[in-house]
Amino acid sequence: HLVLAFSFIGYIPFSKLFHIISAPTNIFFRSFQPNGQLTSIDIENAETFGAGKISDFSWKQLLDLDACTQCGRCQDNCPAYLSEKPLSPKKLILDLLTNLNQKGAQLLTQQQATNNETEEPLVGSAVTPDEIWACTTCRACMEECPVIIEHVQKVIDLRRHLVLMLSQFPKEVQLVLKNLTNNFNPWGIGFSSRGDWANGLDVKTFSGEDDSEILYFVGCAGAFDDRYKKVAQSFVKILNAAGIKFGILGAEEKCCGDSARRIGEEYLFQTLAQENIATFQQHNIKKIVTTCPHGYNTLKNEYPQFNGNFEVIHAVELIADLLKQGKIVLKKDFQQSIVLHDSCYLGRYNNIYEQPREIIQNISGAKLLEMERNRDKSFCCGAGGGRMWFEETIGKRINNLRVEQALETKPNAV
Repeated sequence: HLVLAFSFIGYIPFSKLFHIISAPTNIFFRSFQPNGQLTSIDIENAETFGAGKISDFSWKQLLDLDACTQCGRCQDNCPAYLSEKPLSPKKLILDLLTNLNQKGAQLLTQQQATNNETEEPLVGSAVTPDEIWACTTCRACMEECPVIIEHVQKVIDLRRHLVLMLSQFPKEVQLVLKNLTNNFNPWGIGFSSRGDWANGLDVKTFSGEDDSEILYFVGCAGAFDDRYKKVAQSFVKILNAAGIKFGILGAEEKCCGDSARRIGEEYLFQTLAQENIATFQQHNIKKIVTTCPHGYNTLKNEYPQFNGNFEVIHAVELIADLLKQGKIVLKKDFQQSIVLHDSCYLGRYNNIYEQPREIIQNISGAKLLEMERNRDKSFCCGAGGGRMWFEETIGKRINNLRVEQALETKPNAV
């Protein structure tokens, strides 16, 4: 018995059972930063950007690899994998672990520490470009992982290396990044027309000298997308009905930078973020509301990395609060069923689940329906991680899968 017991103990470090040790250690060293915050890069002083080889990952990211229990829960909930894309979060971690094991002995030597350019690049050897670009950063993998592995940050670090060091990215991305640089929005529409969506509405342009209490950060879609302009216009009517004093920045507003950061263009993101923060501070803005989940997450969780500390709320939080206070009253009868899609960047990233449901429940006659995948089990719409600007040519379209899931409930509205 003693020989068997000690043989088993000696076997643990050389087998997948090593996660008995590494998993609790990984959980202990988990990050306590906001879910929606990616790590920042010191652009001015960094010599390399992202992760081009296994030694570019931090010690915590390498510990993640050893901690994997190979349970497959991440894979079972990944929209990219379920839509037949080449990405499997489980396989990604295990492929990186294989590369680590192959390079481990070299990494421990002083020679390799000073001459690690001999390492072969990760993308192309351990993982493929299609795997890296398939990720929607929906965070379903991280939500399901029992040992708190951080898949998304690794994907972003791999993208950062491809974009910033090698200038390798899908051809569609080149135009998007150019548009963000020249006109501060992904569509490339002239930034001077950013406030045109509000023509004919009672909307003030924020000056900092009036009595506006809150900035409505419209975002690129609200300013330029014809369908989403209607959301911005409707939200303005709600704010006016509640008597809230607010303003917009108009042509002074720039893209929040979410797509740039998650595509891997950290330099462009930081430029946009710092310019927006300077504008907010110039107008003495303290409180911001936004209708875009991605803009909300970026302003709330990532701008503080650059001293952009503001009170940021999402439209559904504000509307739910106004309904509770009786500042707005829903009078019309709406005898229809409504199914709710939980946005990844509101739900898993910021734990906003109940407020949109409270709003629907305040609508007279409305019946709230739930998809099988809801709340923290919600299914991505497919546009996160900069994927809104990519052509989806591999597997099934994620957005179509989500619409089919909604239609299974036989709703009148989504």
